[in-house]
Amino acid sequence: MICTYDEDKVCIGCYRTVEEIAKWDSYNDEMKLKVLENTAQRRAAKGGGDYYGLG
Repeated sequence: MICTYDEDKVCIGCYRTVEEIAKWDSYNDEMKLKVLENTAQRRAAKGGGDYYGLG
């Protein structure tokens, strides 16, 4: 999937920020887990669901 961003520069599919996506490959496992924790918080804050950009 190609990322599409909302007004907060968060991907509407994976809930990662532009920076998190750009740096993902350079992150170690601990950093990736932190990003995933952040995405769960964003998902909840933006109304839940797996893909809030459509439907």
